[in-house]
Amino acid sequence: MKNVYSMTCLAPTVSEALGLPVPSGATGAVIAEMAADLRGANRVAILVTDSFGEYAWGLWQDEMPYLKSMHARRSVILRAVLPSITPVNFATMVAGAALDGHGVRTYNHDFEGETLFDVVRRAGGRSAAVGIVGYTGSKLLGRYADVVGTAQEHSDDAVATKIIEIVEADPPQFLIAQLGVVDDVFHAYGPSASDVVPMLRDTDARLKRLVEFLKPKDYGVIITSDHGQHDIENPTPQGKRGSHGTDSDQDCLVPCTWS
Repeated sequence: MKNVYSMTCLAPTVSEALGLPVPSGATGAVIAEMAADLRGANRVAILVTDSFGEYAWGLWQDEMPYLKSMHARRSVILRAVLPSITPVNFATMVAGAALDGHGVRTYNHDFEGETLFDVVRRAGGRSAAVGIVGYTGSKLLGRYADVVGTAQEHSDDAVATKIIEIVEADPPQFLIAQLGVVDDVFHAYGPSASDVVPMLRDTDARLKRLVEFLKPKDYGVIITSDHGQHDIENPTPQGKRGSHGTDSDQDCLVPCTWS
C-alpha cells in the first residue's frame, strides 16, 4: 500500500528540498522520502496534470509507460483538500495550508499568507508559474511568481514550450506548471472513457520530454495532480461526463512521483 499524504505536505517538502523555510502558514509535514531524493537539486519543478486522479491512473497507467516507469521507482498518493477543485488545491500546493489557511477559493482571490513564491524571493531566488491563458496556473499563480508563462494557445504543448523558454532564458529556482487540457478532456468524456486515451498518451510523451529537459538543468521534478475526477452517470446539460469537488476518493486521491 502506498503512503498517503495531505496536499498540504507538498510546499514544506519543496522548502526542505531547497533548504529554505516553509511558508509561515503551512500546516503540512515534510514527505521525508521525497525531500531526501530531491535535496541534491538546486531547483524544483512541479508539473501538475490537472484532474488526473488515482482513479484514472489505475485505469490507464498502461497507456502511459514513461510515467508508469517513474511510479515504479518512487510513488506516493496525495489527498486533495476540500473542496477538491483546481484553484483551492493549487493554492495549497504553494502555501502548504488548506482553504481556511490560504483563503483562495477561486483564481480571482488573493493569498492570505505566505507561499513558496515569497519564500524563494526572500532568499534571493526567482520563481515561475506556467499555464494556459485564463487558467489557474497563469491567472492565479502567475500573479505571485516572478516570471509568468502564459500559453495563449489552448494546448498543453504550448505550456511545455513556455516552460522550456523560461528555463532556457534564466532557470528559476522554483517552477510550477498546470497541464490543464487533461482536466478539459476528462470533463468532456469522463475519466473512465476510452476517448481519453489519446490525450493521456500525448501527456506521457510530453512529461518525458519535460523531465528529460529539466533534469540536466539541475531540477528535481515532481509530477502530481491537483485533484481527481469521477464519472457522471447522466451527462450535464453542458455535455460534461466527468466532475469533481466532492470528498470522495475518486475526487481527492492523486498519484505523485518525482525524479
